[in-house]
Amino acid sequence: MAMSLNTNFASMNAQRNMMGTQNSLNTSLNRLSTGLRINSAKDDAAGLQIANRMDSQINGLGVAQRNANDGISMSQTAEGSLQEFTNILQRQRDLAVQSKNGTNSDSDRAALNKEFQALSKELERIVDTTTFGKGEKLFEKLEKGVDFQVGADVDPKAKTLTKADATTVLSEVATALGGIDTTELGHVKTAVGKIGNGVATTKLSTDEAAALNKALGSTAYNDTDDVSAKSFSDAEQKLVDLAKATTTLDATTLAADDADGKGTNDLSALAAAMETAGVTSAVDLSDSNVINVKVDSASLTTASLGKVDTIADSETAIQEIDAMIDNVGSIRADLGATQNRFQSTINNLGNIKENMSVAKGRIMDADIAAESANMTKQNTMMQAGITVLSQANQMPSMVSQLLR
Repeated sequence: MAMSLNTNFASMNAQRNMMGTQNSLNTSLNRLSTGLRINSAKDDAAGLQIANRMDSQINGLGVAQRNANDGISMSQTAEGSLQEFTNILQRQRDLAVQSKNGTNSDSDRAALNKEFQALSKELERIVDTTTFGKGEKLFEKLEKGVDFQVGADVDPKAKTLTKADATTVLSEVATALGGIDTTELGHVKTAVGKIGNGVATTKLSTDEAAALNKALGSTAYNDTDDVSAKSFSDAEQKLVDLAKATTTLDATTLAADDADGKGTNDLSALAAAMETAGVTSAVDLSDSNVINVKVDSASLTTASLGKVDTIADSETAIQEIDAMIDNVGSIRADLGATQNRFQSTINNLGNIKENMSVAKGRIMDADIAAESANMTKQNTMMQAGITVLSQANQMPSMVSQLLR
């Protein structure tokens, strides 16, 4: 290389190498000071994106654990109330057995009945006043069903059924409604709109009555009676709601599958009606991230317990109390099983959260040993570079010696 006064090639080369050394040293210092390998997107854009997704999962899993604990708390509150409910029923049974004894007079039985009736009122009060959270009546809430979000995500499969799965679901609904077809479904919906509407002398047509009877498995509806004052039984109402939620039973009108095969057929309202009506499906319509807790609170009514002021009434009361004790025991067993399920869910969520955190750490965390070694190396290189640069900067003065 020619010797030049204007361009110091050696100095420029030394400066360029020192800049690279300085950048590497700065990176190591940054990572060592934060403990993170990725401090900005420029460090690892793809890794940062993956870590952000993992962070959302980790945070969601933590919240899901708290939700599951809330489920345990709610179940324990309900089960605790039913413990005293059971104690009262046992006392009422003792009173009924005592009242049935032939040695008691009418006045004795009347006295026993006073306590019996007071305890019945207390049973009603327990159901009516047991609350959780914001003061909502717990057993009314559990009667409708409570969904607990115990996952970090939402599984939308009930809203995005493929054409094949949606066809299967609609076929199952048609079977549950007596095997009605699309035309008969239309007749059912028309009939449902007429019943109980308050308009005098409202009658069903022959087709409407036939379709409704077929859907409800009934023979109670005809085209001669006034249906304006009729009402559906609880069992019929569930099937009626199922029919209302069915927009079509004609599989040919379903949307085709998307290119990704996920489908676009939203049958979520129908899935809810199917659950209420007790219609099961071979297609999984539930969100796997949700646990539903539901209690048959209607079985806690005390109307059937009656009284114990006669021998006959006492015998009836014993039988009804035995049945209610069985019902309460079944509800408590369900609540206990639910608590155990929530605990298993919490344990599993904790395990997933731990492993997810470790996985995120492998992406985000700095290797302290490697970065310390690199920092030492780059410090040494910087010192050497400064010495070399100092020597390179002296080269023009050497050239000037030629001009003497």
